[in-house]
Amino acid sequence: MSQAEINSTTSRRLFLAGAAAAAVVPSIGATAEPMPADAALVDAAACVLQLDEALEAFVDAHGDDDDYDERPEYQAMESQRAAHLDTLATVPAVGTAGLRAKARVMMFDHFARWEISWSLAEDLERVLA
Repeated sequence: MSQAEINSTTSRRLFLAGAAAAAVVPSIGATAEPMPADAALVDAAACVLQLDEALEAFVDAHGDDDDYDERPEYQAMESQRAAHLDTLATVPAVGTAGLRAKARVMMFDHFARWEISWSLAEDLERVLA
């Protein structure tokens, strides 16, 4: 199997995991206020999506420079994004809000790490058991 086929298969699996989670999560009872752990996940997901937009705008504005990714502003945004992705990968979801936050990042963030999909799968297994 070529590297391109492996990357395509991995991307497809991550997308399908996010889509499956999104289909299951609405059927789980929702609470009015997210639990504290889920609040951290909801915040992290929102920040990742905002940072993705900011990074895209930065690249649009500075992409002609060969070293745009070495600029302190870009590196700071990447560092913040990585910290939020770590939160999504390591903090267990305890309710609907946390599950949805992880699923949202998996669906809309093309560069989300496999650790988040693994964490989401473990959360779903635990919550639905």
